[in-house]
Amino acid sequence: MNDRSAWTGGQYSLYRVVFGAYLFVHFAMLLPFGTELFSDRGVLADGHVSPFLTLFPNLFLISDSPGFVTAVLVAGTILALFFAAGWHDRSAAFCLWIVWASLFGRNPLISNPGLPYVGLLLLIHVGLPSAPYGSLAMRGRADPGGGWYMPRAFQRVAWILMSVGYSYSGFTKLVSPSWRDGSALRLVLENPLARPGGLRHLLLELPDFVLRAMTWGALTFELGFVVFALLRPLRPLAWAAMLFMHLGLMLLIDFADLSLGMVMLHLFTFDPAWIRPRREGSEDVPLEMYYDGECGLCHRTVRLALAEDPGGETFRYAPLQGPTFSERVNEATRATLADSLILRTSDGRLFQRSDGVGRILCALGGVWRILGQLLLLLPRRLRDGAYDFVARIRKRLFAKPPGLCPVLPPELGRRFDP
Repeated sequence: MNDRSAWTGGQYSLYRVVFGAYLFVHFAMLLPFGTELFSDRGVLADGHVSPFLTLFPNLFLISDSPGFVTAVLVAGTILALFFAAGWHDRSAAFCLWIVWASLFGRNPLISNPGLPYVGLLLLIHVGLPSAPYGSLAMRGRADPGGGWYMPRAFQRVAWILMSVGYSYSGFTKLVSPSWRDGSALRLVLENPLARPGGLRHLLLELPDFVLRAMTWGALTFELGFVVFALLRPLRPLAWAAMLFMHLGLMLLIDFADLSLGMVMLHLFTFDPAWIRPRREGSEDVPLEMYYDGECGLCHRTVRLALAEDPGGETFRYAPLQGPTFSERVNEATRATLADSLILRTSDGRLFQRSDGVGRILCALGGVWRILGQLLLLLPRRLRDGAYDFVARIRKRLFAKPPGLCPVLPPELGRRFDP
């Protein structure tokens, strides 16, 4: 059995940046309220009232003065930046977990359903291999992928705990009259924390039976989540249903942090294999990627494709200045093409500018295909305008490479044509 998940280093780095941004904003927004929530001058002046103060290593056993609390929250924001950038990120994740556990231990009144899962995700990151593609730690490495992979066991643990948590939450809701009679969603919409706006008013105008059906539908997905997770065909549906529920709550409730932690969990438990690559032309013949060999940004694009295509079955590479491009694309056609990046399919079609970039991303599958499809949905004039702007200044932003081909290990060099 393959012990590797479908996450590649680049895709995980995108997730790490999003997760790190969430942590940064979370700690930054806590700063003005730190004294009130966590210090000896706040709502819980005596920290030992909390039954969880000594459950985990707790920084506030050292001190819970206002100044110390502020220092801890500032440290959390800085650590989140290290984490997002992928620089000493495993150490940063462990320190962030200590901060996270300390805040909860000092004041358990801040608890929400996503809080323990955020701690879990930080501990999982500590156990992952270091320096995936897209992290600062991998800069200067000849092999862009570096053999990085995510062990499947980490995702399994997250899926098991998420599934059990959802189903347990559903069972606890069965004792609530508002969930049993289907009025829970209406009560949420009438709550003072509900965001005022058109969406709320629209939902409140719906007939009662529709709101009840939505309430019971959410409860059904929660109760049955363990079963849905065990059935491979239903797993993506259950995952998406609960993710959209949390996104909906963020739109409806003026307290996004209640759901953001669960959104981070859903992003981690996403399986990139659900989104298959979409390759133009024959599936059995690699796409040909021609790039400007004298452009540092183009070399970085090639390295991204190499890292995210570990099997080497998706692309062949050759510089625009080389004989392969001249032989396969006639001179009249070459004169009409951009001088940066060209994609050629097995049936001879050529894609350039943003069309080429979008199809390169789609061919990689997973998160990259989602981004590629979103790019291609934009008006061509808008995306080509942005592409041309970057292309004009690319050689001023990125140093000229020493050769037409990136410096790579021999096994990756075999994917290149002259």
